[in-house]
Amino acid sequence: MKIRLPLKFKKKISSHIVSSSLFEEIENATDNDVATLTIEGLVNLLKEKKSFILSQDVAKYVRFVRFDNGVIFINLETGYPREIVKNINNFFNDNKYKVKIECCQEKGEDTLEQKKKALFNKQLEEVSQNPILKEVLECFSNSVVANIEEL
Repeated sequence: MKIRLPLKFKKKISSHIVSSSLFEEIENATDNDVATLTIEGLVNLLKEKKSFILSQDVAKYVRFVRFDNGVIFINLETGYPREIVKNINNFFNDNKYKVKIECCQEKGEDTLEQKKKALFNKQLEEVSQNPILKEVLECFSNSVVANIEEL
């Protein structure tokens, strides 16, 4: 059974529609303002170029740390695929982007997957306050909220 409840807030994680031109901008950037754009942009670009497995790995394991002089510094989540950095750099080289990925010890931001999970938990907390949902969950005691969609 699906129950649709309206949410009264905007999503915090912006989903940038990104094309190859993003990396032309990033190549010339010198500050951390490109943090969110970089990892989200990379995931979207990988999907655009049909590198779906690598895009999933980036979303799951890559934490943005900083961007400096054409190098994106990242930190990797535990359990990452051994060749992920090599595969990302190969992707950049194959597509003629002058951007390089390097690992560092700084923790950096959460991964995109962690950000999405945090957003879901926040949304779940907000909709859990809805009296209609409370009643439904009381009537169906084994029920849980599995997904939240904006209307």
